[in-house]
Amino acid sequence: MNDVTDAARVGSRIGTTWGILVVILGMLAIGMPLLTGVAITMTLGVILLAAGVAQLLYTFKSKTFGEGAARFIFGGLAILAGLSLFAQPGAGLATITVFLAAWFVVDGIWSLVAAFNWRPAQGWGWMAFSGVVSIILGVMVYRQFPLSAAWLVGLMVGIRLIFAGMTMIMLGSASEAVIDAAEKEGNL
Repeated sequence: MNDVTDAARVGSRIGTTWGILVVILGMLAIGMPLLTGVAITMTLGVILLAAGVAQLLYTFKSKTFGEGAARFIFGGLAILAGLSLFAQPGAGLATITVFLAAWFVVDGIWSLVAAFNWRPAQGWGWMAFSGVVSIILGVMVYRQFPLSAAWLVGLMVGIRLIFAGMTMIMLGSASEAVIDAAEKEGNL
């Protein structure tokens, strides 16, 4: 083995290890969807607060009154939104849930329109099916509101974390296989 192979194996193993940790975090998020949703809402509040403060500070560097006034207004709105999300994470989580329900419906309609424009090309049926599923999901989330606010965001984040972690694990395994094949062929 050489230094390149060793470094590649270490990188591969680190990626696999992080992937396993991300999958575990995803499972925890799914197991505690309300806590996950509240944590995400509060984190979004902190991010908006920081962005608002940055906008307000940047106001003083504006070259024109109009630009400065716009930055001041948007910075103030971001601060208010951030404080609101941080102070009232339940209300923020409910707002995010309603937004997601609407997004699913709009995305589904958009996918259906695109599918019928794509027709008769191969795959248009899957695109239409995806659009119908998205609309159904949006309607289900909205019909279960406000109960869906307790689980939707946490569940979606958990699922996303599991898929991201599995991708990291698979990429780590694939890297190991490539390194082994390259060593066998004598390329490394």
